[in-house]
Amino acid sequence: MLRSPMVWVWLVATGCAPAGAEVGDDPYGECVHYSTDPELDAFLAEREAAYQRAVERAARWVLALELDPVALPAHAKPKKRLGELVDVLIRLHDDGVGDPEVLRARVEQLARATDDPAYHDMLDVDDVVFKQNATSYLRVAYLLERFGVELPRYRREIARVHPRLDAHMPSRGAHQRGAFHTYYAHFGLKEPFPLKGALEAGLLAQRADPARMDRLDAYSVTHEIFVPFDFGEDLDAEPYDAEALAWVRHVLAVLTDTWVAKGDPDLVAELVSCLRFVRATDLPQYRRGIEMLLLTQAEDGHWGDYERFRRRDGDHVTVKYELHTTSVAIDALTAAFHPDRNRALAPVVP
Repeated sequence: MLRSPMVWVWLVATGCAPAGAEVGDDPYGECVHYSTDPELDAFLAEREAAYQRAVERAARWVLALELDPVALPAHAKPKKRLGELVDVLIRLHDDGVGDPEVLRARVEQLARATDDPAYHDMLDVDDVVFKQNATSYLRVAYLLERFGVELPRYRREIARVHPRLDAHMPSRGAHQRGAFHTYYAHFGLKEPFPLKGALEAGLLAQRADPARMDRLDAYSVTHEIFVPFDFGEDLDAEPYDAEALAWVRHVLAVLTDTWVAKGDPDLVAELVSCLRFVRATDLPQYRRGIEMLLLTQAEDGHWGDYERFRRRDGDHVTVKYELHTTSVAIDALTAAFHPDRNRALAPVVP
């Protein structure tokens, strides 16, 4: 790959190319953390080795995790946990972290768990359990099919549960309706009413003050951003005009500062991903969030300290809490460092 003289000088200065190298030489082709932001380039280059160690440890932790969605109790939200594990395994596979054959085999093993009739209990559970698992029930099938797994039985079961999904839709929040719009379109389901414009009723559209948002509000904001970017699969999406983008940047900056200060890696990881999705990578909060994630990983590879819940949840703490925090941390870090996600990243400043 040929690079301009200006970019090449910067690569030499940051150690991504050896001094004395000529433009056009590319002996360090894997060091691709260059954009139009020299400060971000330097930050990422300095932390490349730390990122590699973190994501490799995390991959080992994820692969060692056992999860049986049929055996998990209802309070653990089994379909949600299955969706989280499938999602992060596919992310690691697609980003070349770990052995791709091992990762694919693990995804396919998890897919086989959905062949168990007990997994498809969505018409039998009460309304609370149904609501807790409905989005993930569709998301698991959505992720697996996009990964190339054929699920004829699963599709038939989704068709059976379709009326109950419709009946619950009026009680869903804005970002949830937006996600259902994506899944309904994928599975060819008729919407009970238009779901596409659901985010127009969200916290961002309402211009809610981020300084007054609680933790649940902050999660709602991140998911309102996740939906139009398909949870990071569509990084080229441009859902905001200049005025809306300026507001989104402000909200994310305030929330990231708040939750970095509170030491919450789960929420910080989601906010870092959102900053990347909207290309607000010029903001100092983006670097602060990444730095926090790199510094708070446990030695065994997971993120999040949830020992306070162990008396109540026992060994389910791992899949109920640590899995989600680890998966969103991996998402945030790969979005920042992985070549296919950061190459030639130009911040969008309204």
